[in-house]
Amino acid sequence: MSTPDAVLLIHGFAGTPHDVRPISDALERAGKPHRAITLPGHDTSPREMKHADMARWLDAARSGYADLAANHARVAVVGFSMGGALSLIVASENPVCRLVMLNPYFRVRPRWYYFGQPETWARRLESVLGYVKKPRVGFINDRDGRRRYGAHPQYRFIPTKCVKHLVQIGRMAMKQSPQVTAEALWFHSTGDQVADYDHSRQAFDRIASIKKEFVTLSRSNHILLYDHDANEVVEKAVAFLLGE
Repeated sequence: MSTPDAVLLIHGFAGTPHDVRPISDALERAGKPHRAITLPGHDTSPREMKHADMARWLDAARSGYADLAANHARVAVVGFSMGGALSLIVASENPVCRLVMLNPYFRVRPRWYYFGQPETWARRLESVLGYVKKPRVGFINDRDGRRRYGAHPQYRFIPTKCVKHLVQIGRMAMKQSPQVTAEALWFHSTGDQVADYDHSRQAFDRIASIKKEFVTLSRSNHILLYDHDANEVVEKAVAFLLGE
């Protein structure tokens, strides 16, 4: 097995590097070179995010990998939610040595009361509704985790137009998944209220990696690294990234 020399970490839609901080902090303590990028339009304001799109997010992910690969022979990639889809795309296009997926997004988890996919409604509303409200802190079952995650500034509103770019990234990642050959460690919670578990499992089954492991979690919601299973996930993911 090829032990990574450096690690790229990619956060989720409308999130920040705070999403993956428990792993980046553990890598820092271990002395492992790493970089947690901030996607365009994120960690600024909803108005700034409105100018971001799929192309800019892909460019940021690809550039993040290229910057690390310029100085390190073996680069691993960690992705949460939409960052997971971006990570999969990067791994399909580059010789990523190891891949860690944290509740990756390929499609919003369907609900009977949506009367169709929420992505479809967002496209229809884009011309009349510029922003949609986002829960300030949600999708974390653990009360202490919600407190710790909520201590970091979060967007209250999301540009409606950005949802269609989120959809496109999920579809692109699924399409390119058979091109992935990196060793993969994949986590997904059955209680994820955002990213569809079944689509995640389908993407895992499609990747061409010879060495891959899918870990099903039962106690957590979407924001995995701040929920009940966080300690187990961080410990297992960091050991994988350190080659232990």
